Amino acid sequence: MSPQADTNSIRLGGLLSGVLLTQIVNSAVHLAQPLLVADLSGSLGSAAFFAAFGTGVHMFGTFVAGWPTDRWGARRVLVFSTLLRGIVLAGIPLAMALGIATLPVVMGLYTLEALVRGYVDTAVHTVPLEMVGHRRDLLDRINSRYEVVFEVGAVAGPLMLGGLMVWADGIVPHIVIPIGFVLSAACYLLIPRTSTLTADTDVKPHGGSWAGLKYIVAHPYLLLVVVGLMLFHLYELRKILSAFFAKGLLHHPAEVGHVGAAFALGGVVGSVLYAVTRHRKTGIGWVFAGAVGTVFLAVGWIPVNLPMMSVAVFIFGVGNVCARLVLTRWRQELTPLEHAGGVTAASEFGRTAASLGVASAVGGAFSSSSSAYGAFGIVGGMLGLFAAAQFVLARLYARKGHPEL
Repeated sequence: MSPQADTNSIRLGGLLSGVLLTQIVNSAVHLAQPLLVADLSGSLGSAAFFAAFGTGVHMFGTFVAGWPTDRWGARRVLVFSTLLRGIVLAGIPLAMALGIATLPVVMGLYTLEALVRGYVDTAVHTVPLEMVGHRRDLLDRINSRYEVVFEVGAVAGPLMLGGLMVWADGIVPHIVIPIGFVLSAACYLLIPRTSTLTADTDVKPHGGSWAGLKYIVAHPYLLLVVVGLMLFHLYELRKILSAFFAKGLLHHPAEVGHVGAAFALGGVVGSVLYAVTRHRKTGIGWVFAGAVGTVFLAVGWIPVNLPMMSVAVFIFGVGNVCARLVLTRWRQELTPLEHAGGVTAASEFGRTAASLGVASAVGGAFSSSSSAYGAFGIVGGMLGLFAAAQFVLARLYARKGHPEL
């Protein structure tokens, strides 16, 4: 079979449409959650700490998802867990309608949703390996298209939420979100059960997350790549930084959609740029670009100006998504198919652990500072340290190189 035939035989409609719908409602819930928790608790710091707690639960979910993903396949786990997210989040508008949407009830539902989200993330990032194996060109094709629709959904989600907050009753956004996840699960059913590129291989998945973690530790370059994915996994900040910038500095919560959309629009542009340049050299230049983007994110809030902040997060989005695409493809190429679910789960666990640390630091900043501006200053300093670490790691990749990459 020719490479062109291989490319044409891949049916991506189910995966990409599911990712698009998921990300529209996913980005909406990531912004709605801190706003709702902040309103019920009366504290931005409490909302940030709960976001960090949710990230910890999500992290646990990504790790325990390795065994079922290896055992039953990424497609099946993805469909079921996405559907379950919709069912759980339907409890939010139901509780509002019944008048029982107290802080403990809302936190309980969001906690369960965070656990299920971990299964979704492990499964959806394992699907490309199940579909095309280690074909670099096809992995790049799937990854770049995935990121494009992912970021398009992330642009639409905040704008949808902002519009619903302005024009509709407070319960309406929370009704739309679970419906979106149910529709996403239906789209994921269209993902091919097997691919002609992997169906004939004698690969028997085994081991789950623990075996995947041991494999990562035993292979130094793969370990460096996973560490890189952890350092660049700052995208979780878009939900709390967007919400807190709009609410704490601009004092206009409805502006959250503009900042959140700027994050995602940068991701769309970055994904397209990567798709155009993906076969040129090794891609290490994009890792350096990602570090530059982190610098912009660290200082973009300082003028307390919506256009300036939007430009800063846009530049961050462009560089960050390209760096993550390069590192994701490296991880996929270095992962044996029999450990696809386990290595992906362990890697996603590490990335989420990094998000947990960052979210906890943000919560500490907003709890310890007497003003939102001072809290953003602490967060900016932390991001500066991340940027420095990213530059160091990029130089290490450039010096060591790898014949397989």
